[in-house]
Amino acid sequence: MVTKDSTLITLKEIDCKEANIKLKSNGIVYVLFKDDCVLDVDLQFRLLDSYNEITEGKLMPFIFLAAENVSITKEARDNATSLESISPLGASAAIVTNLAYKLIANFYMRLNKPKRPFKTFSNEEEAVEWLKSIKMP
Repeated sequence: MVTKDSTLITLKEIDCKEANIKLKSNGIVYVLFKDDCVLDVDLQFRLLDSYNEITEGKLMPFIFLAAENVSITKEARDNATSLESISPLGASAAIVTNLAYKLIANFYMRLNKPKRPFKTFSNEEEAVEWLKSIKMP
């Protein structure tokens, strides 16, 4: 997960088998789901703990990226909306690099209707620009 802006530094980092989570100096939390990650309900709760740890429980903007063959279970999709009120995700941008990920993200947005800002992008620069335009409470 290399950002285009070489002036960004990592302030905090949590690395687990399924994901790498970094708080960067631009105030955005970057989450990279690793190869072959299956996002299930158990992983959602473990990630929620990591998100709260890295943000100290404050609402912050997040960028989500996925490596190869990342998938989400139906139970995790259904559970995602219920976690929103207890998560530190103030706004989320998903970088979608292929058609499959775009379909998953669009399906999630239509079916689950996130309560907090969520948008997909094809590149990081647009995602960062959008996230910086959103006021965090």
